[in-house]
Amino acid sequence: MSSDIIERFLDNAGKAAANASRLKSARSLGKTLTELLPAEASVYCPGKSKLEQSAEKALKNPVGDYASAEICIEEVLAGIAETGSLVCSSDEGRAVQASLLPARHVALLPAEKIFATLDDFFAGVAADPPTNLTLITGPSRTADIELTLAIGVHGPGQLDILVI
Repeated sequence: MSSDIIERFLDNAGKAAANASRLKSARSLGKTLTELLPAEASVYCPGKSKLEQSAEKALKNPVGDYASAEICIEEVLAGIAETGSLVCSSDEGRAVQASLLPARHVALLPAEKIFATLDDFFAGVAADPPTNLTLITGPSRTADIELTLAIGVHGPGQLDILVI
């Protein structure tokens, strides 16, 4: 994976108001999450991937249902450097609403899953595209209430992206 694409992703995610950072290795994930998350917060993590299983070990207050969680930690399908966007999928029985309901979303993104453009992503999954995709660019925001910008109305008010 090109370091330029990773840096472009991190820069554009930051411009979209996400807290994006790069970890040197998956071994530092637990320590990073312990520092990043409040110990008393209820956290949902599906535990389907190795990264999610590693994250689960650091959780102080895990919950089994995303609807009752304050924070969702999950590995996402891909990142798009051009916009700093995340691609979430319903593959492997994942609930895409898990990234939308809790007030905070912590996305785990392997560096090798960052694509330069959305076209590059779709070219990469052309043979077997996921059934359901959600694209996320920054925390939820809307201005449809008297044209006043509001954060967190239609999804998480805080988005943290950990590129690993």
